[in-house]
Amino acid sequence: MKFGLLKDIKTGEYRTIVTSAEVDAIVGDGHEVYVQRGAGIGAGFSDEQYEKEGAKLVDTMEEIYGTCDFVTKVKELEPCEFPLLRENQIILTCIHPAAHPQEVQALLDSKCISFSAEDSHRYWLP
Repeated sequence: MKFGLLKDIKTGEYRTIVTSAEVDAIVGDGHEVYVQRGAGIGAGFSDEQYEKEGAKLVDTMEEIYGTCDFVTKVKELEPCEFPLLRENQIILTCIHPAAHPQEVQALLDSKCISFSAEDSHRYWLP
């Protein structure tokens, strides 16, 4: 699978949903990882760190959406991203559907597969 990490473009968002160490694990599982340049800078992860762990760096979100089967970032999709969504592409990001009906409609119209990150949690069982 081609896994893509987008740089968040929402004003004031500096987090990243995937660290460079996680890229190593994803690559280790046999996937290709594409990272938009600057995706981790605000969270303290340089492009070089992602590249060192096996990621391929790309310049634009259009490259991520056009290349990757799985696309992720922290915050909601912005309207400029709506036309880039593809059928059967997997999207993992915060959606907050009640507050963003246009985003929900764009996801439905594109026929992509979307998961709301705010409702996806890692649980540790004893």
